[in-house]
Amino acid sequence: AQMASLGAIGKLVLREQGVAEIDPRKQYNYKLRSAIHQAAFERFGDAALYFFGLTQVEKMQGVLKDLYSGMSKFMEENREELDSPNMNIANDALDKCITEQMRITGNMIADATVGGDGKYGATCNALGDGKYLISQTRAALLPHYEFDRASLVAALVLFHSKTWKIAVIFDPEQSSSGDGWATCVYQVKFERQLSSTSMGETFANLKLEARDELLKAVLRYSENQTKELEAQKYKLENLSSKLGKYVPPQIHEALFAGDYDTEITTRRKKLTIFFSDIANFTSTSEGLQPEDLTKYLNEYFSQMTQIALDCGATIDKYIGDAMMVFFGDPETKGEREDARACVTMALRMQERMAMLQTKWSNEGFANPFQVRMGINTGYCNVGNFGSDQRLTYTIIGGEVNVAQRLEAGADANGILMSFETYAHAQDLIEVEERNAIKMKGISREIKVLAVRKRKNKTKNKNNEASEMSNSVELSEIEILKNDMNSVKSEIKSINNNIHSILKKI
Repeated sequence: AQMASLGAIGKLVLREQGVAEIDPRKQYNYKLRSAIHQAAFERFGDAALYFFGLTQVEKMQGVLKDLYSGMSKFMEENREELDSPNMNIANDALDKCITEQMRITGNMIADATVGGDGKYGATCNALGDGKYLISQTRAALLPHYEFDRASLVAALVLFHSKTWKIAVIFDPEQSSSGDGWATCVYQVKFERQLSSTSMGETFANLKLEARDELLKAVLRYSENQTKELEAQKYKLENLSSKLGKYVPPQIHEALFAGDYDTEITTRRKKLTIFFSDIANFTSTSEGLQPEDLTKYLNEYFSQMTQIALDCGATIDKYIGDAMMVFFGDPETKGEREDARACVTMALRMQERMAMLQTKWSNEGFANPFQVRMGINTGYCNVGNFGSDQRLTYTIIGGEVNVAQRLEAGADANGILMSFETYAHAQDLIEVEERNAIKMKGISREIKVLAVRKRKNKTKNKNNEASEMSNSVELSEIEILKNDMNSVKSEIKSINNNIHSILKKI
């Protein structure tokens, strides 16, 4: 019954204790019951153990028939004294009944415990005036005393609540425990109170109250769990946000979605690689105060990073004042579109740097940062590199070195790219060819192109429209000229005719 009330928690406890299914005919070690009680106690507190104690007595009434029949007979024999209006007589009769009840209870506890060595059972000391000191020693844990107290309350209520009001208070100072056992001591007080409610009804009401308290405890636990889950969710989101600043956003999202493998593995793939750094950074930074240097660098990286993310770049790393990004992994739009996206990004960065340079100059930055950029398209190894303890997601290969070499050779505020990249983006930019370079590990000669400016497609369209307009205008002039020549010819013909007529006259 207790396992069923715990639901999934109970099944978890059984698995932890190595029990597949409860066998009602089998006697189990106290540790199994203690584990059940501990699971309930940790979640719902004393209310769960108290409810369990009451339900145990109810469910085990058949097993406790010796107790019930013996006590019922004993109480009937002393009924006249128990119901006596003389409280001295009633209290003496109550002493005899409670002492007998605890004797029977103690025997049943001892008989139900294997290897008790006479330690397990119950005792009762009458203190007079309806007060008692009752102790019960069971194979149990002392922190779970509320379960034991409930079983005592139930046993007393079922026999005495018709004529007595009963209070059972745990006495922690006199209670004790050892390896596998606990002696729980209670101060019990009886006050004469005749009731019209049957003892069975009183017990049922007691159990309903206990169930209500347990439900309140369950609701509190659920609310606390919800709050804790919300707190954990906020904490996880906060942590996720912080971690997201250390890894590429695409990898970060894939990791939290469970779509990314952290094995040490790489693949060969055609990517477009971008490098940038600040020209003459050392000499420029020496003229700045550390606070100003930090301010301008942070603004520079923030602006460039936002442009890179907007264009779909994978940010690999920052190396001092340098920045390395690539296009084509883990997400790709194809070799051509990846290259075009990278070129578009570089142009936007170049344009944004022009705005920042003006802004910084107005703020007193005498020699604003000037950025060099290099772009190359080629095959690289991309994936997880490192060890079991730490990984980094990056790219390696000769084509990466080409991009870095192009960046190092670029003019301040300039962009150098390989022909492989230019081939995909030639309609976007105007370029001029530079001297080709050779690099160790690269079999081909690298054709180098410097970006002069972005092609203005709007202007080209206007030029085409203008040329069409001019062509139309020229055509109309030609038509007018032809018409004028025809008119002249006709006038000449008319003049000749008039001249001939005049001669005849």
